[in-house]
Amino acid sequence: MRDNSLARYLIDHGHDVTVLPTYLPHFLDEEPAVLKSPIFFGGINVYLQHKFPIFRKTPKWIDRLFDSQGLLRWAANRKGMTTARELGEITLSTFRGKNGPLAKEVDKVTDWFRTNGVPDVLLLSTVMLAGVGRVVSKELKVPTLAFLQGEDGFLDSLLPEFREEAWNILGTDARNLDGCISPSSSFAKLMSKRLQIPEGKIYHLPNGISMNGYSSALNPPEVPTLGYFARLCPEKGLDLLIDAFIELKKSGDHSSLKLSVAGTLPQENKPYLEEQKRKISAAGLSSAFEIQTNLNRIEKIHFLQTLSLFCVPARIPEAFGLYVIEAMAAGIPVVLPDHGSFPEIIKDTGGGLIYPSNDPSSLTKSLTTLLTDSKGAHNLGQTGREEVRQKFSNEKLANFLVNNILAPILRTD
Repeated sequence: MRDNSLARYLIDHGHDVTVLPTYLPHFLDEEPAVLKSPIFFGGINVYLQHKFPIFRKTPKWIDRLFDSQGLLRWAANRKGMTTARELGEITLSTFRGKNGPLAKEVDKVTDWFRTNGVPDVLLLSTVMLAGVGRVVSKELKVPTLAFLQGEDGFLDSLLPEFREEAWNILGTDARNLDGCISPSSSFAKLMSKRLQIPEGKIYHLPNGISMNGYSSALNPPEVPTLGYFARLCPEKGLDLLIDAFIELKKSGDHSSLKLSVAGTLPQENKPYLEEQKRKISAAGLSSAFEIQTNLNRIEKIHFLQTLSLFCVPARIPEAFGLYVIEAMAAGIPVVLPDHGSFPEIIKDTGGGLIYPSNDPSSLTKSLTTLLTDSKGAHNLGQTGREEVRQKFSNEKLANFLVNNILAPILRTD
């Protein structure tokens, strides 16, 4: 979604942009900036070519069949299609590029560019495509940069026998690119160390959003409402927020408080969500709790504008956290843990509070602070909204990307 919005503003500014999805079709909450783009490294082809040598020599029409959007969307909704071992093996196959079983997929990329036009610059949506980018950069003489977007969590989740090699291969390929782009200073420092990339080759460009459709609610909700909008999973700390909500209700000081939850629900996390619902029910708070999944853009903005306060108590440090910017764009004050990019975002926007994540009671205390100071909370929300408009609008970030990051590299090249 970030890439699509950024591409749309680049196009609006007169740049010729092509968006090429990899692995799966894009799942967007707004109209695609570019229509009818081919899919490279389609998930089904990647699996088959990794697993069975015969598929490394199949004709193009068979590959196109496996890359059909309908089939890939079906595969995306399937649970447990690969084991943890297979996931590690496929990751290494992808990283090895032309030196591994997926060489045909790498050639498809370079062949497509030769046929359709070599770009002035190639931007990889994630550094995990660095192996492909290195080949394109070398063969077509194209400056190539990769976005850093929280890849450490995925790589660290690989089985130990694959983890170190994956980091080593990725680091070698990333260092051969023209640079990387990090959404936060904290993540730039982390990935500079882990990929052994000089800090001077990592540029800072925060993730941004389109401000279209965002405006602060004219009036705060009649019923004070605590909100969560993110993936529904343990890593984002939904259970921690529910525990804090139950504690707030039991205190007797917030009898009218509601909890509204929304976000995407991966198939494997359905049991986790059911457990949270049972916890709410056992506390006798079902009537004060509502949940929605897989909202479109209009529904998402409306959801955010019905909140009084926003919190995603993520357990794992975030490279950025786009949902924070979305909440602020709606004029909603936020409460966040003191790790990853969150302190940086709060410093840049003044749109909320940071609490010490190592103190189990601090989340409830911070929520209480804003719930009992409606004027202060409103002021934080309005400050955050204006700062997001000034600093995190993709219209402005598109200009910054071109003028401050890409232009110097293209002049040097």
